[in-house]
Amino acid sequence: MSTWESTTWLAIGASALAALVLVLAVVLAFVVRRRRRRAESAPGVQEEPGPAWGEVRRARAEAARSRSELRWLRRLADAGASGSLEAVLRHAVELAAELGEAAGAMLVLPQARGEPLVATFGLTAEEASRELTGLPPGGGEARAVSLAYRYTEEELARDDFRIVGGLALQVADHEGAGVGTLAVFWRRVEREATDDELARLEGLAAALGPALETAFSLEELRHEADLDRETGLHGRRSLERLLERECARARRYEHPLSILLLGLGVASSNGLLRWSAGRLRASVRAADVVFHLGGGRFAALLPEASRGDAERLARRVVPALTTTQAGGTRAQTWVASAELRDTDDATSLLARAEAALAGAEAETRAETTRTVVDRSA
Repeated sequence: MSTWESTTWLAIGASALAALVLVLAVVLAFVVRRRRRRAESAPGVQEEPGPAWGEVRRARAEAARSRSELRWLRRLADAGASGSLEAVLRHAVELAAELGEAAGAMLVLPQARGEPLVATFGLTAEEASRELTGLPPGGGEARAVSLAYRYTEEELARDDFRIVGGLALQVADHEGAGVGTLAVFWRRVEREATDDELARLEGLAAALGPALETAFSLEELRHEADLDRETGLHGRRSLERLLERECARARRYEHPLSILLLGLGVASSNGLLRWSAGRLRASVRAADVVFHLGGGRFAALLPEASRGDAERLARRVVPALTTTQAGGTRAQTWVASAELRDTDDATSLLARAEAALAGAEAETRAETTRTVVDRSA
């Protein structure tokens, strides 16, 4: 190839390369410009929001909290309408554990007289017997209280599923006065409640106050409706509700609990039932509660009492009941008692006592029949 031809091909190659570089430069410039336009049109670093924006955010948060309170209030109201005060308490602690993504929950409601009402979920009997919750003096000033539990290495080695943390909130009534404490607990892994979890729990606590007021009012109405006019005593429904509560308290504090049943063999409205009810109430302790189950059958619920204590009470009470207003004696009086066992609940405890009373009645009737037969022989 001649020098001229070589030069020509070099010139052509250089021109093609220059054209390729120009095309690449144009494409690159186009891409850069397009990206710049997108960046300019996209939202970048915004200015600091002004006071108006802060008010909007607060209003939105308050609206969300109100909707949350209304939602939990409806659920709690449904629980109260379909069940009892116990149903509201149980539903509240289950909801609290769900909303806080916690292993357990506790609701403590101090009472003017007697032990506080305590409802738990996901806690052992030993844990439920302890004072796990706490609020500082004037606790309404605190949004919530974080709880942390510390153990020795030996304690952790014995149980690595221990409660390690929790969160407690105040439950207030419609006037803002504190009526109790709602708390959730986490096990094994230390953590803190997120803002969303705290907001949901606050919504539940705010709804719980009015729901409890309604539940207490309904409970009082049911209590009054269960009052027997003839004896002035409450009936079976009141016994069952109180027995449920006392069984839980006896287990929590590991104290005995017994029930004493008495059958007087009189169901007429001749004044003997009211007289017997008065004698029975005068014979028991101040802590004991007496009920009329109908048909001349009475029940005495005996907290902090063993079956031996119940039997001693029966030996003291029966002679007072067998003497009538007219000074005569009532021929038939049946007695039965039962003490709370580890395998018992309120239903089984009452069923055992009633079965024992029925057995005593049947035995007395059989003995009476045998006596009549012997005399006629």
